[in-house]
Amino acid sequence: MAVDWDKLRVFHAAAEAGSFTHAAETLHLSQSAISRQVSALEQEVGVPLFHRHARGLVLTEQGDMLYRTAHEVLMKLENVTLRLTETKDRPSGVLRVSTTVGLGSGWLTER
Repeated sequence: MAVDWDKLRVFHAAAEAGSFTHAAETLHLSQSAISRQVSALEQEVGVPLFHRHARGLVLTEQGDMLYRTAHEVLMKLENVTLRLTETKDRPSGVLRVSTTVGLGSGWLTER
């Protein structure tokens, strides 16, 4: 079973926010879009992920398990994205320069 990444991202935001309304504000989506995405994800996995209350959302046991896994994956993606950006901005590794003996000893080594 492949879980849709967009639905997982929406689920994670709703779990973090504690409500569909706050998740919608964070993701710049409508509250109904958040609700539909979470409901569709619940259908895909076959279990309820939230207990819905008037005061907000509470993760079910299965929802908590999915949230912890999704959170770990998101943190790893953030980390690798940061590392990729750093390698672009700050190249690292060995730099080899080939030149003639005269230019190498007379110009390069002085600098």
